[in-house]
Amino acid sequence: MREDLAQHLLAEASKLGASFAEVRFEDTTRELINYVNGRVVALGYTRSKGAGIRVLYEGALGFSSTGDLTREGLLSALKEAFRAAKSLAPGDRKFCPPELRSKVFRIDGVKNHPSSASLEEKLDLVKRAYSVAKEGGAASATARYGAHHGTVEVYTSDGVSVSVDRLVVGVSTSIVLREAGRVGDGFETFGASRGLEVFTGENSPESVAQRALSHARDSLRASRPPAGNLVVITRPDLTGVFAHESFGHLTEGDFVAAGTSPLTGRLGELIASEVVTIVDSGFDERGGYLLLADDEGVPTKRTVLVEKGVLKSYLQSRESSALLSMEPTGNGRAQSFEHEVIVRMRNTFFEAGDWGEEEIIEDTRRGLLLDKPAGGQVEEDGTFTFNARIGYVVEGGELKEPVKDVVLAGNILEMLKHVDAATEKVVISTSPFGGCGKMGQMVHVGDGGPTLRTMLLVGGEKK
Repeated sequence: MREDLAQHLLAEASKLGASFAEVRFEDTTRELINYVNGRVVALGYTRSKGAGIRVLYEGALGFSSTGDLTREGLLSALKEAFRAAKSLAPGDRKFCPPELRSKVFRIDGVKNHPSSASLEEKLDLVKRAYSVAKEGGAASATARYGAHHGTVEVYTSDGVSVSVDRLVVGVSTSIVLREAGRVGDGFETFGASRGLEVFTGENSPESVAQRALSHARDSLRASRPPAGNLVVITRPDLTGVFAHESFGHLTEGDFVAAGTSPLTGRLGELIASEVVTIVDSGFDERGGYLLLADDEGVPTKRTVLVEKGVLKSYLQSRESSALLSMEPTGNGRAQSFEHEVIVRMRNTFFEAGDWGEEEIIEDTRRGLLLDKPAGGQVEEDGTFTFNARIGYVVEGGELKEPVKDVVLAGNILEMLKHVDAATEKVVISTSPFGGCGKMGQMVHVGDGGPTLRTMLLVGGEKK
């Protein structure tokens, strides 16, 4: 840990006249292997090592970062941050007091950490996935291994001294099948904040590839979906997109404080059906991304955003919580030491209901069961357009023919009012490949939930 060096910088910030200062050190590594049609086409290890410094002066905030971790280099970055704050002063920015002063957060129980696992072990994961895809008749297949791991340390002038582990690993498989002039594609990924020992059983590279193959085979015989306002059943991967992309961003404290969120000033209101409970948490035993403390050193609480349809809370950093006179929730995050902390989600998901998936299907006279998100876009008011990669027509309580290229449109606050069933089983997913983007920053997140039933506008063919 770099506490002595940080304390020297914080003392220097005080001498300059700063009312608050923060030093955030990062030392993380990103790993990636791309294995395409039996060949390694990319193999990378990228290390991110440096420090980001924030300084508050007369209500104005300055930020600077550096990869030079010598005392001289850090002092130069501190002075740059102070000059930026001074040039912007006066301002009205502030930070709520920290609830935790000092702690080391470690991810326990990791048996085969990616930092110590051999390259041969990692290559074996993608080769095993590719072998299943090839044996299954793939015309083209890509298998990927990824990991992100390391440590973030946060020190502040108001007493925070926190060190936090970061860890996520994952394997994905993308498959294209060709048959009788038709093309089908399938994609599957699995990720977790654990070591390489996690890739066994249903989470093995072989299982990941088999699921991708299954979706590709269904895609080969799939047609366009029926169009119109339909009953839609979403499986956990797609459910998670609604929790995160459509709803979660609306609860971020910076948007709420700015008044750009349609949820501003609506705490305590009934905004969804009583079936709906939505949570954002730094960790959950059912899966997802493990974030024990955020990039401000705040422990990550389980934050219930919606409880049985009622809006209960917003997501907060230390700054947004001060603006809204609320408690921080551990949602201050930054892509790296080179980026400023902003309000971000962690694991955002719908909570369980009391149905089984088969029960929901049997209870549905006509509609669609949809799986696997495939992109889309969301507006600030919660209006969305999403694509589902694969799905199935539901008629008379039974699954019928598969459909693909399904377009879903609506507004999340309307969609939530129509949720009338959720399964007992909740699945929360994460991945080292990409993440959530906001204001030019990308961070690792998790999302998911149960299988849900609601009503949505479906773009397809009139039948």
